[in-house]
Amino acid sequence: MFVKKRQINQSGRWSATLVVALTTIALVLTSSASASVVPDSKIAISQTGLHVFSVNGRQFGITTAIHVLSFNGPQYSITVGLAHHEIDGGLQTTSSMCQGTPDCVAAVNGDFFDLNAAGPPGPGDEVGGIIQDCALLHSPEVSHQQVNLDGHTVSNGLNWASTLTVNASTVPITAVNQEIPLSYSNVSLPLAGTLLYTAPYALAIPTLGGRTTYVFSQGDATVSPTTINASATLTFVGSTTQAVRVSSDDVDISAPAGSSLAALQPGDTASLATTSSAGCDDIGGHPILLNQGTVVPVVSGDTYLAKPYARTVIGWTATGVTILMTVDGKDAQSGATVDQLDRVLEALGVVTAIDLDGGNSTTFFAEGRVLNRPSRGNEHPVSTGLLVIRTP
Repeated sequence: MFVKKRQINQSGRWSATLVVALTTIALVLTSSASASVVPDSKIAISQTGLHVFSVNGRQFGITTAIHVLSFNGPQYSITVGLAHHEIDGGLQTTSSMCQGTPDCVAAVNGDFFDLNAAGPPGPGDEVGGIIQDCALLHSPEVSHQQVNLDGHTVSNGLNWASTLTVNASTVPITAVNQEIPLSYSNVSLPLAGTLLYTAPYALAIPTLGGRTTYVFSQGDATVSPTTINASATLTFVGSTTQAVRVSSDDVDISAPAGSSLAALQPGDTASLATTSSAGCDDIGGHPILLNQGTVVPVVSGDTYLAKPYARTVIGWTATGVTILMTVDGKDAQSGATVDQLDRVLEALGVVTAIDLDGGNSTTFFAEGRVLNRPSRGNEHPVSTGLLVIRTP
């Protein structure tokens, strides 16, 4: 999805996309007739299998289409998808993310993102934290809500820490795979601290006077060097002040002058340890809608939340059914307010949920086609997605 840079409001909003994509429709998906309920009643949700259906939203004050995907059971799971399998690797439609991923049967868009001024196609700059397949791939750029896809929980931030131990000295890592310096409307983060980059990062390591990039080899290791709750042994290769890209199996660390890394000699070893309690698949969103059955208050005066917009949501029922939902609409004209979203989710029996990107990004791809009506007519490429994976 091509997304123009948007001003960040008081709640820190960016823009991204949601899509649902099914590649083996006939064998995987059961479509039901539109579900219609009266206020305060519950919509019947199947406890097994994967299903796609629509909901009549008029009783909630919503006049646009509502599409829902639900699944439960060990035969399906959700993981984070990256555009072109890279961090800041450009943009890609969510349906093609799914089609390029083994055993993916459905997909929805992921976190908010923005485009920088690097020229077309600009990299999709992720906002929140990303843990994919137990590896920390991106640390949050600003205060941002997160969702643990494995634990079915939401939080107000990503719990993570990464440290490099060199010659008995411990160096805390400030950020992982971030496009820094970061500059958005009302947000300006300088190039600062000790920054770590791994092979999935698609751009060149940012440079600035007084900083050095230290290159480490991970050897023939087959796991990510930032696997959470694990450590990796790295071997120092050399340093540079030039802009470089991370080579396969390497780890590059940008550090300021005076860092203890300056004493390294080629062949020296270091230990990289990364910890997190966020689970093996985690991604950002905004805002948290429901948390263990409680409606979460939102910032008053936030027009994006108070006015109707196209919406994308992920949530879970008390019995563990995963719900992916989109509401069609046009910015500030039609769609759903956050209060209306809460009512629909409660009717679906959802007890924990978070809002993903919406607006022009909202897309629901299933049964080999886009089932909803995107605001701009076509599915737009995005930076990240949520992929529904069927167990082989």
